[in-house]
Amino acid sequence: MGSLKPLLAIACAALTLTACGGDDTAATDGETTTAVAAAATTAEAPASTEVPGATSEPASGCQAGEPPAVTPKTYSAAPAAPAGTTLTFETNCGTMTFALDPELGGAVTDSVAGLVADGFYDGLTFHRVVPEFVLQGGDPSGDGSGGPGYEVVAAPPADYAYKLGDLAMAKTADAPAGSGGSQFFVISGAQGEQLPPDYAVIGHATDPASLVTIAAIAALAVTDGPPSAPVWIISATVS
Repeated sequence: MGSLKPLLAIACAALTLTACGGDDTAATDGETTTAVAAAATTAEAPASTEVPGATSEPASGCQAGEPPAVTPKTYSAAPAAPAGTTLTFETNCGTMTFALDPELGGAVTDSVAGLVADGFYDGLTFHRVVPEFVLQGGDPSGDGSGGPGYEVVAAPPADYAYKLGDLAMAKTADAPAGSGGSQFFVISGAQGEQLPPDYAVIGHATDPASLVTIAAIAALAVTDGPPSAPVWIISATVS
């Protein structure tokens, strides 16, 4: 199974979100956009979360350390979605809060909410952080090749335009538009906002604290690959 990476190089004109071999994937390139940088300077930084095994705090504001060992979960079908309108990722770089958008995401939004409620995302890493593009995570294999064992589909409208803070699903190049397993991406820069509407939309993070966290993770981008320091989800909840 290959990893989920974009088909094009950073220098290419067209941007796509696909992978090099997994159940799902996402991608784009970029550092922090002006909007994120502005949020980082005007918003109050989120309170740091105690992370087991964490050491010193790097310049990004993320707590250093190593993610916990995770036993991957697999399913034959999407777990039941809980009641709730907000998805929260507590990471070692801060908190990201997304307003779920079931109208846009349909079965894919419900699937992600079900995985969150079942603890699937707890301990998983952001294995891909690309400058001015996206933050990608949600792979139990940690390398862009994994998924939950099933796939659902909910294509966004043809005129949808991604925005900073959008949470969407990564997919392989040959998968139908709107396909989703467990790998997701967060739009973190201007190049991510140029993606074609091929990726199921799960929700939106627009509050200042979430934008600060997005900026902190984006600051660890080096190239189209892993961040310069580990970033992981401490816990994920739907409320």
